[in-house]
Amino acid sequence: MPTKAQRPRLNPQPGNGQVEQDEYMDEKTRTHNLILLQSPLWILPVLYVMQTGILCAWSDIEYMAFSLAVASPSLVFPAIFLHSASSSDTSKIPYYLKLNLWTFVLVIFGTYFGTHYFFDLMGMEYTFGDACTWHLESDVLGQHGGNGTPRQVVPLFMYPLTHAYFMSYFCLLVTLEQKLRSVKFLKTTKLGNGLLLLGLSYGLAFAETYVMASPLLEDLFRYRDRERMLRLGSLGYAAYFVVGLPMVKRIDRDAEWGLGRVIIEALGTSMGIMVLLEAWAKVVGPI
Repeated sequence: MPTKAQRPRLNPQPGNGQVEQDEYMDEKTRTHNLILLQSPLWILPVLYVMQTGILCAWSDIEYMAFSLAVASPSLVFPAIFLHSASSSDTSKIPYYLKLNLWTFVLVIFGTYFGTHYFFDLMGMEYTFGDACTWHLESDVLGQHGGNGTPRQVVPLFMYPLTHAYFMSYFCLLVTLEQKLRSVKFLKTTKLGNGLLLLGLSYGLAFAETYVMASPLLEDLFRYRDRERMLRLGSLGYAAYFVVGLPMVKRIDRDAEWGLGRVIIEALGTSMGIMVLLEAWAKVVGPI
């Protein structure tokens, strides 16, 4: 067994090392593509239940069953379609497991702690009905609500549901960044890299806010000031992607990571996001 210092490295090496590196990068690309291909399996059901309003009559068990069902393809599909085609080394942890674990940790942070920034500072409101009684949120953040409103809680079903969102979001960001880096200015300058990161992050945050804060969904989900949330709140939401995109690309970049390293890196990412959210709150303040 290799020691920690001897852990196999994935940087290009002559001969077989280069082949292994190419194969692993191909595994990453195939994982991202498959996650994106299965994304309609959560997008369409979520839009359907929100636009029809049928979820208002659900029980907690039905909420959880739905969210687990739409989140599971991001783990099950790669296990079925990619794992058998991956390296013959059975001791190797496949990339899709590491990506799911990294996203899972980020989602726990973002839902448990980060949602209160949206409640108290961005004016977000959940109205899923009295039947949704299972909830889990920080007992420290969000004690008094925002702008004089009662304290809100985070429905438990939002944890697996957000996992489905973020798996697709980060795969989309990585894929788009790779394609856009073919532009010479974006590829060769630090300024270009920074503008690309900010543009992708703000664009995704704005797009999700625009869709989810639709007047058609006001009975279930809304922002008190939609226009200001789109312009200014999207900058705060973009913190998740400004920090998360460079960090998710670090997985197995130079050496093969164990699951413990994945968790530590995801926790570090979460702290970076919180720092940016705090900075946004100081500069922009409550919307």
